[in-house]
Amino acid sequence: MSVAARGIRNTFRNKVRGSAVVLVLAVVVGLTLSMLVANEAVAARLASVREQLDTTITAMPAFSENAEEMSLLNAEQLEQVRGLDHVATANGTVQGMLELPKTEEEKAGGPRIALGAPNGAKGTTDLESAVDGTKMGAPEGMKFPVQLAGTDGTLNGRGEALDILDGTALAAGDTRGAVISDQLAEKNGLAVGDTFKAFEETFTVVGIAAAGEEFDGVGVVMLAATVMELGDVDGYNSIVAEADDVDHLEAVSAAMGELFGDTVEITSESESALSATKGLETVDRITWLGFLICLLCAAVIVFFTLALTVRERRKEVGVLKAIGGTTRGVIAQFGIEAVTLVLVATVLGLGVTLMTSNLIADVLVSTNTPAAESGADGMVAGGGRVVKMAGPGGEEPKSAADLIGEVTAGLGGDTLALGVLSALGIALLGSVVPAWLIARVRPAEVLRGE
Repeated sequence: MSVAARGIRNTFRNKVRGSAVVLVLAVVVGLTLSMLVANEAVAARLASVREQLDTTITAMPAFSENAEEMSLLNAEQLEQVRGLDHVATANGTVQGMLELPKTEEEKAGGPRIALGAPNGAKGTTDLESAVDGTKMGAPEGMKFPVQLAGTDGTLNGRGEALDILDGTALAAGDTRGAVISDQLAEKNGLAVGDTFKAFEETFTVVGIAAAGEEFDGVGVVMLAATVMELGDVDGYNSIVAEADDVDHLEAVSAAMGELFGDTVEITSESESALSATKGLETVDRITWLGFLICLLCAAVIVFFTLALTVRERRKEVGVLKAIGGTTRGVIAQFGIEAVTLVLVATVLGLGVTLMTSNLIADVLVSTNTPAAESGADGMVAGGGRVVKMAGPGGEEPKSAADLIGEVTAGLGGDTLALGVLSALGIALLGSVVPAWLIARVRPAEVLRGE
C-alpha cells in the first residue's frame, strides 16, 4: 500500500475521534474563510466609498441676522488658504443674482422674490429664470431671479465641477463669456455661441452645463473677477479649497478653521463619508486579524491532534522504521493524514462560511458605523466651526450608514483558492512538531520496550 493511501485510510481509523476533530475543525476553518470573505467585501466597499469622497472644502462668513455684519473674504485670505499644506487648489467664489428689469406693476409692489447671498452681486438680465415657482407653491405670476456665480470658470457656485454638456468651461480670458445651465438654455432658447444681456453688458454663451437639480443648481457662471467688477463687489462670498488627498481632508479643514477663526464657517460635504471610511477601515483590520487568529486556531487543533496521534502510535512508527520505512516516508504519511483531515474540514466549513460571512460583515459594519447625526453643527476645527453642508437642493447630507449601504460578502473563486491554500498551510504548520516527534522515534527503543 502506498504512503498516500495509508495516510488517507488512517485519517479516520478512530472514527469517533476523527469525526469530532473534523467537525470542530470545520467550524474553525469555516470561520477562517468567513473572516477572509468579509475582509475582501469590506475592502471592496471601502475602495468604492473612497472614490465617492469629495475633497472640496468651503469657507464662508459665519451667518449673522444682520447681513451687513457678514464681511466678505478677501484676496489675502485666499492666498493664505493656497499656502496651507495639502491644499491642491483654492479659488474665491462670488454669489449673486440676475433679474429681469422691473415692470411698472412690480415697481408698485407686484409679486416678486429676491434671492442671493448677503453682500452678493446683483444685476439685471434679459434671461428668464427656468425655475417653475408653482412647484414650490409660489403665488401665480411670481418671478424668480437667475442664480449667478463667479468662479474660476470650471466650478459652480458650490465649488463642484461643472458638467459641461456642450461647448467648454470658461478660460481666463473669457471676461464676457458665461456658462449657463441646460435648463436656462432651454427656457431662453440659447445655444453655444449665442449672446444674452447681464449687467447691461453682452455675454456670449461658451458652454452649457447640466443643471443637476430640478430647481437649477448652476444658473449662470462667470469669472469671479467679472462678477466682482460689474456687480461692484469687493470680496468673495466663499473660498473653495481642494485637498490634495482624501487622507488630508480633515487636516486641511482644521488648518482653515485655525486660519479664519470664529468669523468663518468651514463646510464639507464629505464629513459623513469620512466617518464611513473610518468605520470600514476598522472593520477591515478586525476581519483580517480575525482571519489570522482563526487560521492559528485551526493550526493548533491540527497540531494537538497529530501530536496525540503520534504518541499513541509510537509503536507503529517504530515498527515501520524497523521494517525499512524511512523517517521521510513516515512523516509524509502523517502529513497526508493532516492534509486529508483539513481538506474534509474545509469542504464542510464552506457551509459555515456561506451561513456566517454576510452576518459577520453586517454586524461588524453596523457596530463600527457612526449613527446619523442631525443639525448643522459639526466638529470644531481650530478656531472655526466645521459644519455639515446640505446636499444638492437643500437635502440633508447622507449619513455614514447611507453611504456604506449594504456590504455583500460573496465567496468567489479567488477567495476559495486562497482558502484552500490556507487549509494546506494549516496542515503543514500543524504537522511541524509531530514530524519532529516522529524523527525522534528510535525503532530499537520501541521494540525493546515491547
